[in-house]
Amino acid sequence: MKTIGLVRHFKVNKEFPIRQMVTVRELVTWLEEYDVADIEEGQTDLLGLNWEKCFASDLPRALKTAQYIYPGEIIIMPELREITPPTFQTELRFPFIGWAVFARIAPLLSRRYKRMVAETEARIDRALDVILSSDAEHVLVVSHWALMLYMRKQLIKRGFTGPRMRMVENGKLHIFRDAEAQAALRRMPR
Repeated sequence: MKTIGLVRHFKVNKEFPIRQMVTVRELVTWLEEYDVADIEEGQTDLLGLNWEKCFASDLPRALKTAQYIYPGEIIIMPELREITPPTFQTELRFPFIGWAVFARIAPLLSRRYKRMVAETEARIDRALDVILSSDAEHVLVVSHWALMLYMRKQLIKRGFTGPRMRMVENGKLHIFRDAEAQAALRRMPR
């Protein structure tokens, strides 16, 4: 019986340059600053479950979030690190959101980016092998938005049930249960 809780890191103290036109170089600099920026401590409702283990990305925003919400030992996994965004070779300026759109469609346009997505999925699969091999019944995973979408996909493939996740809120817990945990939940008196 296994319950997996996915949590996206708390909000980062680095505002998105939404209304700015930026070059690739400026975008990369912003992403590097975002990776090391501090977080705004928030609240996470852990639903009163006894979380026995916690795995977290090695990026500071996820690790600090895990330390804030989980009182025990945290297992740091670089495999849970955010997906590396594709880079582009141009000096053109685009709105920040334009770069996000380009990054989203890049796997459709380039074999190199398709390979990056495949490598990311394989990395997540390996991480889930480790996480699910834990003897703990309730396992917390603190990671990042895009990576959580891939984790959800893999958990569903492995027979877990859980919520749809489009826009993943910072600090919100998303519960995934295997078939045995779902059956046990149904047997509980109401």
